[in-house]
Amino acid sequence: MASKRRIRRKACSSKVRHASRADALTAMHKVIAAGKKHGGRLNVYHCQFCGGYHFGHAAGSSTGRSL
Repeated sequence: MASKRRIRRKACSSKVRHASRADALTAMHKVIAAGKKHGGRLNVYHCQFCGGYHFGHAAGSSTGRSL
């Protein structure tokens, strides 16, 4: 079983915190347009640890698809 500290570190600390969902969506689209993220479905989500918004690959997404 993973510790809560490890879960938070993986879920939040290494990611950019965005103040709003709209800001996170804008940043996500810029990253996609620049070709820096691919290989699965990306989504924006509200972080339960920091209260901000992050984006990343959806849980269980296949690595063959890109947006």
